Amino acid sequence: MLTRIEIDGFKTFREFCVDLLPFQVILGPNAVGKSNLFDALRLLSRLAETDLHTAFQDTRGEPREMFAVSGPDECVESMSFAVEVLLDPIARDPWGVEVRPKHTRVRYELSLARRNGRGGVERLYVTAENAKPIPDRKDSWVKQIPSKQFRDIYVKRGRRSPWLETKDADGVKSFEIAQDGRAGRTRPADAAESTILSGVTSAEFPHLYALREELRSWRFLHLNPEGLRQPSPSLSPDRLLHDGRNLATVLARIRNETRTEDRPAGVIPDVSATLAQLVPGVRSIEIAEDERKKEYRIDIGMQDGHTYPSRVLSDGTLRLLALVALMNDPRERGLLCFEEPENGVHPFRLGQLIETMRLWTSDLHADDSDPDDPDLLRQVLLNSHSPVVLNNLDKSLTLFADTISYVDPTGEQRTARCTRLRRVEPSLFESTEGTVTSSYVKNVLETAWSTGENAQ
Repeated sequence: MLTRIEIDGFKTFREFCVDLLPFQVILGPNAVGKSNLFDALRLLSRLAETDLHTAFQDTRGEPREMFAVSGPDECVESMSFAVEVLLDPIARDPWGVEVRPKHTRVRYELSLARRNGRGGVERLYVTAENAKPIPDRKDSWVKQIPSKQFRDIYVKRGRRSPWLETKDADGVKSFEIAQDGRAGRTRPADAAESTILSGVTSAEFPHLYALREELRSWRFLHLNPEGLRQPSPSLSPDRLLHDGRNLATVLARIRNETRTEDRPAGVIPDVSATLAQLVPGVRSIEIAEDERKKEYRIDIGMQDGHTYPSRVLSDGTLRLLALVALMNDPRERGLLCFEEPENGVHPFRLGQLIETMRLWTSDLHADDSDPDDPDLLRQVLLNSHSPVVLNNLDKSLTLFADTISYVDPTGEQRTARCTRLRRVEPSLFESTEGTVTSSYVKNVLETAWSTGENAQ
C-alpha cells in the first residue's frame, strides 16, 4: 500500500509530497497534472522491473519531456522520487518461496539524471537509490490508523539499518545492498542504467523483493471498449491487462479458481449481481469457450430473456464489467489507478460504483481481520474533473489539484507552472495553503464543465 509519495523534477512536480489513504480521489480541472501523478507512479512501477530506457519509453512523452521545465526551452537535469509503503504480509517469488517481511514500513528513494554518455549522446542514469525502514517515531501515517488490530496485524518493525544505500567514498559512488538473510553486495553507481530493485527477482533479499513486488503490483487501467468486446485467446495473460482486452480469459480463470461443488460458477454470480446494481436489466454473465478457436467470449443475459454477446454491449457496460471482475478476483492486490470513473456511467449509478470501489479497498477501521490469515492490502486512486464525482464522495477522501507558480530557489528568478494537491474540507471557512473548501472545488469543476472543458 502506497502511503506517501514525494516528487521533484518530474513533469509538473517540484518539491511535491502527499500522504494517501487506501481510497483516495483527486479532483481538478484538466491540464493541472492529475494524469502526471499517475505517470510518475507508473514510471516507478516500471523501474522496479526494467531498465531506465525501457521504462521511460513506456511513459507518455519523450524522455527529455519528463524532466520539469526550468525556463524557456530548458529542463532540469535530474528528478527524484520517494515513496513510503506498507508491505503486504506475504509475497511469493517465481519459484514459490514465501516471503513474510519482518519490517513492513519501508521508504524507497530514487534519483535519476540525464547527462552525456559515450559519444556525447544524452542518456539516463540512476544517481541514488535507497531503501530503509521507517522507524515508529517518524511514522505519522501509522499513528492515524484508527484500528489497533489493523496496526497489530499489518505494521511490523524489526529493522533499524537500510537494506539498500547509496554511499560515496572519496568521490566513488556505490550501491550497498545490506545483509538480509544473505550476505550483502556492492554494485558500482557511476553509470547505472537500471535500478538495483529491478534486479532483485527472488526471495534472496526478502525485504527488497517484497518492496519490488509492491511497486510492480501497481495497476493503471485505460480500458478500451473495442478490446473488451472481442473474444480473448485461452492462452492470454490471466491477469487483467491495462486495456482489458483479455477480460474473457480473466473471467474464465476467476470462475475456475473460485468454483466449488456448491457453486460451480464460482464468484461469477457475484460479478453478475454487482453489475446488475450498476446496469439495470442485467441478469447473468456467461463465459463460453470456443474449443476450435481456443478462445473465450462473454455473453450477458438480460431480464427480457435475451442473451447478448459482448460485441454489442455499450462502452459503459463493458468498462463496469471489467472493474467488477477485477474486484472479485482473489489474486488482485496493491494499488489500482483509474482515470475518470464517470465515463459511460449514468450519474445516478456513479455513487454506487464509487462505493463499490471503496469497499474493495483495505479498511483502516477494521477490527475483524484474521491475524493468522491476513488479507492482501488493496488501494484505489481515482482522478476526475467531474462535479458529479464530488457530489458522491465523502469529502475526507478527496484531494483537489490545481497549479501554482514555482520560483527557482537558486535566485535566478525563473518560474514554472507546477502541480499541488490540497485536502478538501466540508467547511464554510476560507481555503488555506493546505486545504480547500468543498464549495470552492464544486464551483471550479462546474465552471470548467459549463465552458465545455469536459468535451476536450
